[in-house]
Amino acid sequence: MPVLNSIQIITELPLWFSVFCVFIGLTYSYILYRKEERFNELSIWKVRLMALMRCLLVTVLSFLLLSPFIKTLFNKVEKPVIIIAQDNSTSILLNKDSAYYKEQYVYDLQQFQENLEQDFEVKRYTFGDEVRELGKLNYTEKLTNISHLFDEVNNKFYNRNVGALIIASDGIFNQGANPTYSSSANFPIYSIALGDTTIPKDIVLKDIQYNKITFLGNQFPIEIYAEAKQLNGEKTRLTIVNNGKQVLVKDYNLTKDEISITENILLDAKEVGVQHYRIALSTVKGEISTINNVRDIYIEVLDGRQRILILGNAPHPDIKALKLSIESNENYEVTTQYFNEFDGNTTPYSLLIIYQIPNDIPNYVNTINEKSISTLYILGGQTAVQKLNTFNTGLSITNSKNKFDFVLPEVITSFPLFTLSEETQKAINSFPPLLIPFGKYQLSNNSYSLLNQKIGNVITEYPLMVFFQNQAKKIAVLSGEGIWKWRMYNYMKNSNHNAFDELINKTVQFLSVKEDKSKFRVITQAIFWENEEVILNAELYNDSYELINEPEIKISLVDEDKKEYDFVFNKTTKAYLLNTGMLPVGFYRYTAKVKLGTKEYVEQGKFQINPILLEANNTIANHQLMQNIATKHDGEMIYPSELKRLAEEIKKNKNITPIIYEENDLKELINLKWIFFLLLFLLSLEWFLRKRNGAY
Repeated sequence: MPVLNSIQIITELPLWFSVFCVFIGLTYSYILYRKEERFNELSIWKVRLMALMRCLLVTVLSFLLLSPFIKTLFNKVEKPVIIIAQDNSTSILLNKDSAYYKEQYVYDLQQFQENLEQDFEVKRYTFGDEVRELGKLNYTEKLTNISHLFDEVNNKFYNRNVGALIIASDGIFNQGANPTYSSSANFPIYSIALGDTTIPKDIVLKDIQYNKITFLGNQFPIEIYAEAKQLNGEKTRLTIVNNGKQVLVKDYNLTKDEISITENILLDAKEVGVQHYRIALSTVKGEISTINNVRDIYIEVLDGRQRILILGNAPHPDIKALKLSIESNENYEVTTQYFNEFDGNTTPYSLLIIYQIPNDIPNYVNTINEKSISTLYILGGQTAVQKLNTFNTGLSITNSKNKFDFVLPEVITSFPLFTLSEETQKAINSFPPLLIPFGKYQLSNNSYSLLNQKIGNVITEYPLMVFFQNQAKKIAVLSGEGIWKWRMYNYMKNSNHNAFDELINKTVQFLSVKEDKSKFRVITQAIFWENEEVILNAELYNDSYELINEPEIKISLVDEDKKEYDFVFNKTTKAYLLNTGMLPVGFYRYTAKVKLGTKEYVEQGKFQINPILLEANNTIANHQLMQNIATKHDGEMIYPSELKRLAEEIKKNKNITPIIYEENDLKELINLKWIFFLLLFLLSLEWFLRKRNGAY
């Protein structure tokens, strides 16, 4: 509690001017009451009382004209803050002492807190994937991020008198930075070592690698990595089940105390749709945990890839670079053909890439140009500019004179059709020059430039890569050849092709995807984690293709056990939003319905919720980490049985002391409410006495 140390009144004018205020008050009351004959019959004390009240009123009003301030000085005592942070993750219970941590330890921790509260201000938090003040201790969080705890403490208690931070944890972290190096506290940190450091009996499915998408009729790989500990002489069985049918069974003899199991399996994609595979290792008697023996994966089997055709006049490294980049995305299958080999049938393809336009290009290319298939044109040293201008691409080049030039790329950041990451934009701006046809570049009205030509340090208005969009088709033109150098340069600088692949794949995706003209859409991500809230967005359009949200949208979710969840979308400014909260792990199908006018629209889709098993993958407490954190910050590691001793150690620590500091408070006297009521009281009382005695 603040303790008043001193109080002082100061004014803008010299304080001795207050003598004049008193003089004015005395003079005014003397003149008012000296010759009032009506008061002759009153006793002298009544007259003097009224005169005194008038004197005080005028004196105070005059003093307020000096703009007085009241300055108070308080001494404040801030107790040291002791922060108790308790690990609330599931790994705390994955040991033989789980009953102790659920009951006795919770009681002991509460007693420890109450003991410290006698001398300190105690703040209690739980942490796991989030840091929560006064969070319920139930050991249900699926992740442990100790470095995030340090960040929260530093932010919330900046410039506070923190006496100590006490961290109770098993030292197992699976998210964030290593807490030994991420902590930079200027106060002692004590650690309470929980959990068990002995190696328990356990089989753990550590990791499963698989492709999220495959295609009907293909074989797809699943890589399984597991560990078995302290199970020498036991047996386990690996099973993979799809739609209730076993697709793999394999037995293992565990011949060592610690043994790794690695399997590379090829399975056949026999059915279209999302396929659920349950991968399990049979439990062994005495295992500390069985939840880490099973993993569920979901693989989407598609009927076929989108097919892309590259047409060229001759082999070129640019064509190879394009093919490699596009096929890095499993959704695309690339076919390469020469002009003289192609039969002109573009029906199987969703995108056509025409590499160079020579003078002797076959006539059927003109026919292709008139079809609705989206097309990417790539120009260069073999391009006949006059022939290009007859294709009605949206780009025309005049005054070419069959000359060529080398230009650098410059990304247009305001490009609206799709977004490139900042890293990719920087990489493209450093790519080597391309060979382009020389001339004056002219664009149609519906053009969107992604790259402009840069000559030396001068950025021109001429496009290097430009897109055209109309109702019938989408067209893009890359005006230069030599993009194979971009791919090589990207790898030389970053040891990967990420920037080049992002540019090509986003271009291909934009051109190959058919525009969605449906009036009702439900938008959501394909995969959620079990600790995430499931959020779905919806859009509804009227006949003029304007967003509206008057009708009610209902949606039904159905899980794998045919359990149904019904919801109604909330309305936003112009669209719809639904937050279902967290749902159980599994695969869900949804059906959303809305009625617009007399027509009902139905949208169907699917998403999956994956489990987080990181806590179960490691059940061996890391007390060395807890020791390192405490030692680094002049603290001490203790065990739960030593909580009383830790409380005494903290109380005896001479560096953990209260802070006494002074606090000045400056206020204008005229703003104090009691001044107003004092003046009102004096004026009212004087008026009452004068009225009662016939003065008014």
